Amino acid sequence: MSSKRFTGKTESDAVMNAAMELGIPSTDLDYEVIDPGSNGFFGLFKKPAIIEVKEKVKEPEVKKEAAPAPAKPQKQPVKKEKEEKKREKKTERKNSGHHKKTSPKQREASPQKEKKKNKIPENLNEITRSTEKYLDEVLRAMGLNPKLNLYYNRRDNVLNINVSGEKMGALIGKHGQTLDALQYLTSLFVNKKSESYIKIKLDTENYRERRQQTLEKLAGSIAYKVKKNKKPIYLEPMNPNERRIIHSALQRDPDVITKSEGKDPYRKVVVMLKK
Repeated sequence: MSSKRFTGKTESDAVMNAAMELGIPSTDLDYEVIDPGSNGFFGLFKKPAIIEVKEKVKEPEVKKEAAPAPAKPQKQPVKKEKEEKKREKKTERKNSGHHKKTSPKQREASPQKEKKKNKIPENLNEITRSTEKYLDEVLRAMGLNPKLNLYYNRRDNVLNINVSGEKMGALIGKHGQTLDALQYLTSLFVNKKSESYIKIKLDTENYRERRQQTLEKLAGSIAYKVKKNKKPIYLEPMNPNERRIIHSALQRDPDVITKSEGKDPYRKVVVMLKK
C-alpha cells in the first residue's frame, strides 16, 4: 500500500481518522509523525497534527487460514466459541449491573450489598472536593494545566469528570489507555473514601463518544472486508467496553458473527463469516 497522509486535531485523532478511512485496525498502521501540530497562540494559528501511514502485512493470520481444520474435531472450536460468547456475556452483565446466579448464602447477603451499592453517600460533597484536588495534583504532575468539571448523576450513580485544557492528547494516550488508567485510579481513590460504591466516568474533549463512533464505523468497514475476502479479521486488543461496542455494532448483520479471543489485556474481537 502506498503511503498516505492524514490529519487530526491531535496525533491520536489523526491515527483514528486513518484507521476509520482505511477500514483497518489502528495496530495495523505503520505511521510516521510528519507534524505534531500546535495549539497556536491564544487559539490563533492552530496547526493540525499530520501523520504518514503505511499498512503492515500480517503474516501469522495468513498461516491460520492456510491450514483447514479437520472435519471431525470441528465441534471443538464451535463449543469453544460458545464458551467464549458465554464468558463475554457474563462480563457484559457484570459491567452493566445485571444480577448473576448466587448461592443461598450470597442471596441472603445481596439485598444489604445492593442497598449499599445504590445508596447515595452522605459525604458526596467532601468526596467531590477531594477528588477534584487529587486529580488536579496528578494532572499537574503530568505537566498539564487542567480545568476540571465534576458533577454527580444520581440516577445512574456516576461521578462524571470532564477535563479541559491544552495538550489533552497526552491525557488520552494511545486509544485512550492513559485516560482509562487514570479513570481506574480515580475510582480506587473515590471508593476508598465513599461509604457506597460510585461509578467514575473520566472524559476529555468528548473522547469517549468520538471513540465509540470511530469503533462503530470501523466495525462496519471490517464486516465489509470479511464478506468480500471471506476471511476472518482480528481486531486490535480492546478493553471490555470497546469490545462490547464492536459486538453491538455487528450483532444485527446477517452475514457475520463476532467473538472474543485471548486474555485481558490482550483480548481481541474476531469478525468472521457465518457458517
